[in-house]
Amino acid sequence: MGKVSPFHSTHPSASVYHDNSSCTEGNNIEAKYKKSGTDGRPKCDHCKRL
Repeated sequence: MGKVSPFHSTHPSASVYHDNSSCTEGNNIEAKYKKSGTDGRPKCDHCKRL
């Protein structure tokens, strides 16, 4: 577990990207909303701490 390729949620309320497989927020993204890349968003605070 740890660093993974950046991904983000396409859900309208999402505003950050994730890059850690241990991030609970990132792991809660439904498959239909999960997309690879950062989309120019800031990194998730939880991912920063991991």
